[in-house]
Amino acid sequence: MSARPIGILDSGVGGLSVAREMLRRMPEESLIYIGDSARAPYGPRSNAEIRQFTWDMVNFLLSKNVKLIIFACNTATAVVLDEISAQLDIPVIGVIPAGVRGGLLATRTKKLAVIGTDATIKSGKYAALIHAVAPDAEVESLACPEFVSLIESGDLTSQIAQKLVADGLQALPAGSYDTLILGCTHYPLLHDVIQKVVGPDIALIDAGAQAVNDVEVTLKDLKIAALADTKNAQVQYFTTGAAEKFDAIASLFLGKSVMSTSVEIGQPLLIATQNPGKIAEFEHALGVRGYRIKTLLDFPNFPEIEETGATFAENALLKARALAQLTKNVVIADDSGLCVDVLDGAPGIYSHRFAGENPTADENNQKLLREMRAVSDLRARRAHFHATLVAVSCSKTPLIVSADWPGYIAFEPKGTGGFGYNPIFLVGETGKTAAELTLEEKNELSHRALALKKLLKELPNWLNKEVL
Repeated sequence: MSARPIGILDSGVGGLSVAREMLRRMPEESLIYIGDSARAPYGPRSNAEIRQFTWDMVNFLLSKNVKLIIFACNTATAVVLDEISAQLDIPVIGVIPAGVRGGLLATRTKKLAVIGTDATIKSGKYAALIHAVAPDAEVESLACPEFVSLIESGDLTSQIAQKLVADGLQALPAGSYDTLILGCTHYPLLHDVIQKVVGPDIALIDAGAQAVNDVEVTLKDLKIAALADTKNAQVQYFTTGAAEKFDAIASLFLGKSVMSTSVEIGQPLLIATQNPGKIAEFEHALGVRGYRIKTLLDFPNFPEIEETGATFAENALLKARALAQLTKNVVIADDSGLCVDVLDGAPGIYSHRFAGENPTADENNQKLLREMRAVSDLRARRAHFHATLVAVSCSKTPLIVSADWPGYIAFEPKGTGGFGYNPIFLVGETGKTAAELTLEEKNELSHRALALKKLLKELPNWLNKEVL
């Protein structure tokens, strides 16, 4: 059993159809709803934008410690659910599979129609899933993007709304379907208008409401449902748009007063480096989690910040705080280096300038090999790479994490990949230098990769903490 909340995300107010069904069937569950009305509708947007915006909402919900996320947006489900689900360690439920099951159960003739946003219809996900289960089914698909804008404006019942819906559905051939899947969670807010247009004999399938069945099963299977007699369940609504507008639509649809909070999500992160190798590692780790990245390559005129700290953490904080003040961005900075046991931890914080001011990587490597000449036993050449990462905002206490990558100093350089001391650092017991690893291997094993994994665990919550 778990009292943690369930997260619901949508491009705007459409996911309220899912929230309403959750409230009706599972009132003991706490809910956190995020609607991205400021950037709605998603349907006409590129897949890259849909991916980015969905990750913004996912990271917001993760900061609220949710136990499960419902993609109450068909567009997000079609474009990016599989990718995001693979990255998370909590269950993610999408609306498309549930809508397909509901439609196939309801149809008498195996003739179905699906309406949705441009992106959902173009993805072909509904038709593909229907045909995977019922190859002989006939499917008509129609994009109705104007419905979303209508609903987001709050116009649900006017004569204009009825005409727009009637005009929009004209393209569906009469008699070509007996079941209409509402393939956008906004559309149930127009349920009565749509039913009037298509007639009483057509079954309307609310894909979002159907998804609640999957939620119920998942909670039970994973034993994370709230106690049935829970009395203190809480429901919180967040919107990226105007709270007053969201509240008016939500209150009308849910039949009770709703007070939402307007929030800003998806702020970019400034990575305090110009090093292409480091940038590649940061982009790999942070990019797959949907964070937007800027680097110092985007700010070529920034002054160089002198690293005068006595520790890795002090140097990272010096860079991050200075850049946060200059840009007002959230800044992630690192300080890293190679620490050799027999040299009492040197080069350590002086790793980048071990051979003097502005040395090449080869000059640093050759100096270290010269200093290790007398150490002939590989076991005595033990060393580790260390990385400290900090996240800094002008308004928050810094987030600090660190990690080590153990190994040995080789007797000669090997490999052409990587940068810095990679050619002379033997990784653990592999017998390979870091410069001989593939980028994929390095992104799993390196000190920076390990520190980034720690950072990613804490970053969503830290980003959404109140200003200190």
